[in-house]
Amino acid sequence: MNRSSPPHKPRRSVSRLMTFFLCACAVCAIAGAGTLRAAETPRTVYASLPWLAGVTHFIVGTTINVQEASQWNMSGALRIPKKLPQTATLIALDPADAARFGMVKGQERLFLLYKNLPIEEHERGTLPFNPSVLPFLSQRLLKVLCEIKPENYSFYQRRLAEFQSRLESTVEVGRSLIGDISILDLSGSVSPWVRAACGHAVRPPRELWNAWIGDTRTPDLALAVKEAEARNWWIVTDPWTPPQIAARISASPKLISITLLQPGQEFFDYLHAIYLEIWTAVDVSRNKKH
Repeated sequence: MNRSSPPHKPRRSVSRLMTFFLCACAVCAIAGAGTLRAAETPRTVYASLPWLAGVTHFIVGTTINVQEASQWNMSGALRIPKKLPQTATLIALDPADAARFGMVKGQERLFLLYKNLPIEEHERGTLPFNPSVLPFLSQRLLKVLCEIKPENYSFYQRRLAEFQSRLESTVEVGRSLIGDISILDLSGSVSPWVRAACGHAVRPPRELWNAWIGDTRTPDLALAVKEAEARNWWIVTDPWTPPQIAARISASPKLISITLLQPGQEFFDYLHAIYLEIWTAVDVSRNKKH
């Protein structure tokens, strides 16, 4: 890997294709909306995913009580801590997401951002960390929220604009923090977020990544880590980095492991913390040398 090499270009193409696909869904597809009677407007809404709960809470403020329907465990896997109340209103990404809660498209009190989102599982994990995709997701969320609370449309629209502005400013802060840091990106989900701010991040191609997950071509992984260390690059992982990869690089002195979103932590605080964790690790290392 050459220090001057840009991030792997095919991965950028995938990101652009995903952005185009989500944009097309937003234009052409009507969200699978549930139904509510006026007298049954919910005081509490459940969001199917932790990050979706965070974005929803940001937009609705205090107008609705937002609860997480699922949580991430220490390895980044989703777990459902308890069964939803029978009368719960659920906001979910798509039918596959809703199915984990025993709910199906068209069911009363189920609101879907997309009626069909045919993307691979590993791409689903990157959605909340892709600054090119988040605006489309938030626009779909606005539509759903206005179906639940139409009287708050103007407020939600202002909050959506603030969300998008905050997203851009957080990436800009990230560029000021980690823009000149060289990174070997071995993260499982936060990769688009890291590479949006870092101009010197290298990501292994999907074919090689899959081989490492399958415990093949492991000498290539060891070589990649050794070369990164020799070039004074930092190696970034996250809770979603496959254990087959994480276990083989855990002893590297250049390792930076991004922590998990904490219960109650604001979504933007977590996005900012990702950049801050990288910057802090590098800054501490630099100070030790002086």
